[in-house]
Order: sequence, then structure tokens, then C-alpha cells
Amino acid sequence: MQLHRTVPRDDLATRTEEAVGFYENELARFAELRAVHGPAVPDGAATAGPQLVRLLHDLNTAEQPTWAWPLPGGEKQWRRIARAVTDSQDWPCT
Repeated sequence: MQLHRTVPRDDLATRTEEAVGFYENELARFAELRAVHGPAVPDGAATAGPQLVRLLHDLNTAEQPTWAWPLPGGEKQWRRIARAVTDSQDWPCT
């Protein structure tokens, strides 16, 4: 069994805005550098773009800690509950 915790919608929206804000700030920083040093300075998209992609990708794929508490009775109790829930199912046993 694998637990997967998703990012809550409000947190997802905030983190998306932060990632886009980071991208926009980087482009603005590079624009300022270009204004001072000329067109030899890149526009920043080649640097900030991949970082933005990584930040947005990680919102859906990075590990998120889960909130979990030990089950009273430990593994023995977990197995009893799992067996009770799955006994009526025609699942292969391992």
C-alpha cells in the first residue's frame, strides 16, 4: 500500500502564484541587466523557464509528508482490520 498526499487547493494556488512570481522576477532582473549591459546579457528565459517548469512539476510529483498516527494495536490490529475488510473480496493473496 502506498499513501499519497495531494497539495490542498488553496496551497496549490499559492505555490503556483509563488512559482510564477519567481519566474516574472527573474525575467525582470535579466531585463534590468540587459538595460545596463546590453544585448549580450540573455533575456533570462533559458534560466528561469526550466526552474519554473521544475517548480510547477514538483507541485504534483514531489513527496509531501502525510499526517499519520500509529494505529492502537500496531501491525497486528492493522492486519486484523485489513483482513476483515478484504475477506469478502476475491483478491489474490500474497
